[in-house]
Amino acid sequence: MPRKLLRTTTLLMLALAASSIHASAHASLRISNRLSPLNSKRPLRPQTLYIVLHTTEGEEAGSLDNVVRFGETHYFVSRSGSVFRIVDKSKIATHAGRSMWQGKTTIDNYSVGIEVSGYHNREITTAQYESLRELLRQLKGLYGIADENILTHSMVAYGRPNRFHDENHRGRKRCGMIFANPKIRARLGLETQPERDLDVEAGRLKVADKELFRYLFANRPKPVLVAASSAAAVSLPPSEEIAPESPIIDGNRSAWLIARERYDDPSTIYVLPDGSRQAGDQIRDWTQLPQGTRVILSDTEDTQPFEGFLEIGKDGDTSKAIAGRAYAGATTIYFFPDGLIRTGAELKRRRSTQDLLNNPPKGTHILVGYVYGGYVKTRRPPSSIAGPKWNYPSTYYRYPDGAILSGDDINSKAIPAGTLIFYQQ
Repeated sequence: MPRKLLRTTTLLMLALAASSIHASAHASLRISNRLSPLNSKRPLRPQTLYIVLHTTEGEEAGSLDNVVRFGETHYFVSRSGSVFRIVDKSKIATHAGRSMWQGKTTIDNYSVGIEVSGYHNREITTAQYESLRELLRQLKGLYGIADENILTHSMVAYGRPNRFHDENHRGRKRCGMIFANPKIRARLGLETQPERDLDVEAGRLKVADKELFRYLFANRPKPVLVAASSAAAVSLPPSEEIAPESPIIDGNRSAWLIARERYDDPSTIYVLPDGSRQAGDQIRDWTQLPQGTRVILSDTEDTQPFEGFLEIGKDGDTSKAIAGRAYAGATTIYFFPDGLIRTGAELKRRRSTQDLLNNPPKGTHILVGYVYGGYVKTRRPPSSIAGPKWNYPSTYYRYPDGAILSGDDINSKAIPAGTLIFYQQ
């Protein structure tokens, strides 16, 4: 056979083999239904702009049960590579919670969430690489999502002011941060990645964890794509691994940096150098925690908080500490222990209530970034008040008896007249 013809034949055979491998990879994805009981209640998303990648940060069985129970993701990728559908891809899943990206808040309303069984600082399995790569390929094609809009939960999550940080801040979650690594993204078929945090640049958020921020948005080389057939065979070099974080409080590591928003949770245990133990909700003076204290976290991720209820005495001691500059705004709503409900703007307007605004009693609950929609009436149903947000998981209903339910909890056919609605701005 002539050399030129032999070369052509060889190239053709290689192309056909690559095509066969590519097709095989595409055909191998199997998605099983493990639908959340909340799936039928969840509304459709108005837009799909992003895909958000998560890591469970706990053992697989409990994590899967948790996201099913609360409807906290669209897909779950197990260590074996099995993929489970938890919430229909076109509906809202509460996977990102308190989040912001490019000025939009509650990214749940604009994104598909994928929960990957594993940890933020450990590489995923070969089977997970294969399944996640194909799942991403399908979702990108379906929604027209660019690679730079495939984000990690650690990129979009943000925290409210607390005892450690005076302003809204990045660093609330390390969840999924490994998926910011260009080499891992390349193995998932992603050519580009987000390089900047526009919310930080615009001053909407401050950076609370500089080390995490550098990792997420480091000036790294562009990902070099790896063929689907060999993507999972390449292991992460030791130099690219994320070092394990120390659980010990010292001069550089505070309780917040170790436990994040779970620093004062009753499930977070502090073991002092003398061997005594205290739960997070038992500690009153955080400045007195001695260096050398060990922080023990529960082995499951906390459920995702919305931009929802915060409490005086728990999340901050003053309205300014909780709501920052928005404390006296029309979209900051106060629920006082005696049943009084007012916006910050209403409290500021009247001299008789200004002291309540500046010094709300312990136990006062606050919603920040919410619209006081008003009362449900016979001829004024929830949809005429909140529009399409009437049954969003982040919408709250206060019944005449004082009970507060979310859009997940309500029975749409049995909302009593006199119920108040509060929905996100």
